[in-house]
Amino acid sequence: MTVVHDIAHADLRAVPGVLDRQAMHQALESIAQAARASGRSLALLTLDIDHFKDYQDEHGPAQAEQVLTQLAMLLQQLQPSTASLAYLGADEFVLILPDTGLAAAAELAERLRDRIAAALAQLGGLRPLTATIGVAASPPNQEWQATTLLTLADARMTFAKRRLLPHHNLVWAGTLPSDWYLRLEVPAGIWPCL
Repeated sequence: MTVVHDIAHADLRAVPGVLDRQAMHQALESIAQAARASGRSLALLTLDIDHFKDYQDEHGPAQAEQVLTQLAMLLQQLQPSTASLAYLGADEFVLILPDTGLAAAAELAERLRDRIAAALAQLGGLRPLTATIGVAASPPNQEWQATTLLTLADARMTFAKRRLLPHHNLVWAGTLPSDWYLRLEVPAGIWPCL
């Protein structure tokens, strides 16, 4: 996962149902195992708040934690009933979406991106807070691992923030340069399916 430095880790225990990193990995493995056994798809969204470090520097850690709490509650309201939301720390969240293919996950990600931008626009700051979201889904009729999906969703989010203009407020479910897949240890035969 992307490592973000100098951003406080929020205490989101006040938001029931939000998984921490360890619980997310356990839930993801269990949900992935069930998806593989049933032949159903599994999608993941990784979400990172754009300009969050600047916001925290300007408004302080307490206000930044309130933003993270507000975002967690908004994501819970908007997520499908079968989804699981996890907070990984800093300004990064993961949404686990059982029975969801890539197109449906990308569509949900666009709706979330739009709603997040609208909800956080009122907060002010040097630059508006938005979200960039990476999307990945299990390939049909092929072997796959939960960690590969998580890594791919995170890589797509990172790619959007670093390589696509305007470097914020984006959803990316598309291809990556081939050298990115090699670093992710994703077998070449399933690149087009992810």
